[in-house]
Amino acid sequence: MTQNDLTRRLFLTLASAGLTLPGTLRAETGWPRQIRHALGTTKLDEPPKRVVSVGYHEQDFLYALGIAPVGVREWFGGHDFATWFWAEETRKTLNATPEVQNGFEVDIEWVYAQQPDLIVASFFNLSPSDYQLLSGIAPVIGPPEGFPVWSAPWQAELRLIAEATGTEAKARTVIAGIEQQISQLAAANPEFAGKTATIGFFTDGQFVGYRSDAGANLLLKQLGMHTPPEFDRLVQPNGQFSVSPERIDLFDIDAVLWLVDPETAARIQDMPVYRQTRLARENRAIWADPELTGALSFMSPLSLRYALDRLVPLLQDAFARPARPGPTAPDAG
Repeated sequence: MTQNDLTRRLFLTLASAGLTLPGTLRAETGWPRQIRHALGTTKLDEPPKRVVSVGYHEQDFLYALGIAPVGVREWFGGHDFATWFWAEETRKTLNATPEVQNGFEVDIEWVYAQQPDLIVASFFNLSPSDYQLLSGIAPVIGPPEGFPVWSAPWQAELRLIAEATGTEAKARTVIAGIEQQISQLAAANPEFAGKTATIGFFTDGQFVGYRSDAGANLLLKQLGMHTPPEFDRLVQPNGQFSVSPERIDLFDIDAVLWLVDPETAARIQDMPVYRQTRLARENRAIWADPELTGALSFMSPLSLRYALDRLVPLLQDAFARPARPGPTAPDAG
């Protein structure tokens, strides 16, 4: 048996197990390839070696696929390498020490300095001008096509990045594992089925709601719950809507997962209009702490497992609470 035969057999064995090797051996066949995404079609001649992420959470997706990016974007949290704790072990395993870009706008000069051969912007609303500028540096992958802005499921995003990096087998394994976990949790908690539940936010004196296919709302749906249909009728092009406290009735449902800080949580609970809701009387609100808020905001293959471990017990507790009059206090978790 020749060395090429041995190499090919090793690659096929690893791919079937969802494993990868460093460098070009991780890539599946079919190069060059055309990658379709929401911003157009990008041609890639060979598997990329220097990947830069300019979106808000793509580092988690790259880590999950066994890829060490050379540059990533800081969203929030202020962690080293813009990597939250749920992804830190994987980052270290990959020996990834990416450069970090801060700020809301994409820093074109910073991207150029990283000498990328692939730029990933699968969770960012790139302007046409920035897309053109970045494409002059290296091939660019935008969000998955066919979804509203900010609303592509994490599975679609992972598949897209995997297609661009030649790690499709790994993506299939990761997706299957998480979807199995979600299905098992839904089956183990039949009390979730049919309940109305959603995520909520509060800013600038307004309650904020999100479309039913927003990341965390879609996760609640997979667990058996559903967001009120009216939310989809109210959302703006950015996937959310804002209402005054007088319309708290929109959130007076079986459970609301509030992604707010403790100070904002206390402010909401002090509102007379909130104290009068069934949500408050039956103590069905869940007040997420910064770690759970971060995990549900990232909605990545690495943050999801942590989020599920935290979220499911909170939902179980919320639906088991006895009704009581008066205001509620924030949950510890």
